[in-house]
Amino acid sequence: MELEVIFVCLVLRLARVRAQTLEPNFDVPVVNVTAIAGKTAILPCSVQSLGGHKVAWLDPREKILTLEERRVISDDRISLERPYTNDWNLFIRDVKPSDSGKYMCQINTNPVKIKNIVLYVHEAASIIDELSSFDTTAREGDTVQLICNATGIPPPTVTWYRRPSSTKEAAKEVVGLNGEVLVIYNISRYCDDIYECVAFNDISPAASREIRVVVEFAPEIFLPTKRMGQYQGKETILECRVTANPQVYSTWKRNGVEIINNYKYRVEVYEEDKNTITISLRIRQIDEDDYGKYTCKASNSLGTDMEEMFLYEYLPPKTDPPTTTTDLTLEQQPPWQNNQNQQNNGGVGSINIHTMDTRPDFHNQGIDPSQQGNSGNTLHASHLVIPLFALLSIVFDTCR
Repeated sequence: MELEVIFVCLVLRLARVRAQTLEPNFDVPVVNVTAIAGKTAILPCSVQSLGGHKVAWLDPREKILTLEERRVISDDRISLERPYTNDWNLFIRDVKPSDSGKYMCQINTNPVKIKNIVLYVHEAASIIDELSSFDTTAREGDTVQLICNATGIPPPTVTWYRRPSSTKEAAKEVVGLNGEVLVIYNISRYCDDIYECVAFNDISPAASREIRVVVEFAPEIFLPTKRMGQYQGKETILECRVTANPQVYSTWKRNGVEIINNYKYRVEVYEEDKNTITISLRIRQIDEDDYGKYTCKASNSLGTDMEEMFLYEYLPPKTDPPTTTTDLTLEQQPPWQNNQNQQNNGGVGSINIHTMDTRPDFHNQGIDPSQQGNSGNTLHASHLVIPLFALLSIVFDTCR
């Protein structure tokens, strides 16, 4: 038992002596640290066999940050953390890009032992407002230059997008090339939209900025028709479509005088889209004086345009009068002619339908035709038009 105690004491003594004679060293390989701005950067340093030596941390300017377990500087973002006995880790909270550089973990041996650790601080992309473009107004045909000044570590890539200004739900499309400057040559009214630059360097979130581009141009007038017809006493509507930016002055004129709303006329404006309006002119109870030319006119600071519409009286097409049919007259032949016809036709009776008058001349004979009855061989004038069924009966009786 006594021999075992003596053996343990000798081992411990030898260990202390060996520890005092061994040089301290770093047992963690040299590594570089990358941190995101605003996060916490941890710089590792692990020492074996430190003995009676001391550990200190120095910043890139070789200013002492910590000595042993004490913080020397007043920056409370910095602290020394020792999760294990051999660990002497440097913590930098809310790290900033200005904290980047080479840090040194030192042991006060002779000569001094140093472990260098390089800190890289990455920063998400951001856009500098005062150095970037604001909403822009240009005239059609101008050259427009949009600037999106972005910064970040590493430098971000800037991508340009375009979407219609009428709605935010519309899909956006990529325009131009990547870069901080977008140039639009010979800009037209169809480039009047919202442009968005997005800066991204693989660190979320991406930065973006919207720039509204307004394109001004002179008015242009379109008439659906240049001639309109209507009856007197009716009403009609003349329409005129005006495309312009800005929309300053648009009206209907008659004989050079602007038409105002009254019992006769009513002018109404309807918005079609962001640059187009429709001006309608309602004319009530049209009379003869209302027919003629009407002028639609629009103007702004960039120009003037006008178009004329002609209102004419509408007349229905003329139709031919209905045709009349001539009634057939049935004349019964005198007996002497019937006998002759029967002889010529083999004794078969016939009925002749004439258009010429073969009646006897009563006037020449001194006879009043109005007193002639149905007796005799000539039908009275009131019996000349025979219904179809009567004609069929006569034909049947004659041919029987």
